[in-house]
Amino acid sequence: MADTAIGGVRGARVLPDTAARRGGKRWQLAIVALVIVGAIGYLVYNGLGTSVYYQTVSELQAGTAHGQQIRLAGNVVDGSIRREEGSSAVRFAVADASGNLPVVYSGVVPDIFGPGIEVVVEGKYNPSTGFVADTMLAKCPSKFDTEAAAK
Repeated sequence: MADTAIGGVRGARVLPDTAARRGGKRWQLAIVALVIVGAIGYLVYNGLGTSVYYQTVSELQAGTAHGQQIRLAGNVVDGSIRREEGSSAVRFAVADASGNLPVVYSGVVPDIFGPGIEVVVEGKYNPSTGFVADTMLAKCPSKFDTEAAAK
């Protein structure tokens, strides 16, 4: 690295060669770019691994998700809700266009839970006993859905 004095004036500040400075900046830029690309890759990889898609009743019955933790979406069947006395367990059925499936859920039931409400339950499916849910979410009917149904 050759140092040069500005304007050849004695006592002037000595600056390092500009080519050497540019090389250091390139390395810094490359490292920052590598860190950013790595962070984006990490977020995409983790995001894809944790995203959970829910299945419909027909998809669950046709598939092989027995004993696996999954999400199931469907509408609560009219007349299927049974609350067990002395327990927080609720038995009900969810349905889609092709059929229905019995569900057992133990926990806090959402206020809007009732016949015809769309629910998403998370738990495990056993073809012989039905779906055992750990978590239940009830979807609020949209203002637009109720207006369309009224017409």
